[in-house]
Amino acid sequence: MKPSGLFALLVASTGLLGEAQANVVAAAAEGFTIVIETDVAVPPDVAYQKFVNGPALWWEDQHTYSGKAAHMTLDPRAGGCFCEQIDGGGSVSHGTVLYADPGNALRLATALGPLQEMAVVGTLSVAFAPRPEGTHLTLTYRVYGGFTSDAVELSKLVDAVIATQVQRYVAYVGRTG
Repeated sequence: MKPSGLFALLVASTGLLGEAQANVVAAAAEGFTIVIETDVAVPPDVAYQKFVNGPALWWEDQHTYSGKAAHMTLDPRAGGCFCEQIDGGGSVSHGTVLYADPGNALRLATALGPLQEMAVVGTLSVAFAPRPEGTHLTLTYRVYGGFTSDAVELSKLVDAVIATQVQRYVAYVGRTG
């Protein structure tokens, strides 16, 4: 799928999800921050492994360039790629792992979807904290730079898509846990 198609999907997805999620904690012309917190009923080491080993199983097909989440991989080591293979021999790097601490944290440099075409820098951090009943996951996505569209409005669209991915991850952990 072409990046402009991804932007259209972002716009369309907000209609499917209703109002934007309440996860945008800061938004201005130069950037935004999204924080999503949730609990899963598996220990942090299992939650981490299912996160890094499973994007092909829990990412949403419509938010890929190939239309197939099964083409997505994540190499959970510094310098590792969050990548997608495209039919015909192409590929997309969705991000590069900056920090990997199994069972505790994962951090990627990433400008997801239509953000790739803009002169922006994004950092996606996922923390896995132990709880008596499982794991508290905190996903923080900070994006800053030269937006080619309204960053405040775009933050709502990105939030809706990221929130969907987190919901799908939680469902995946629950199904396979």
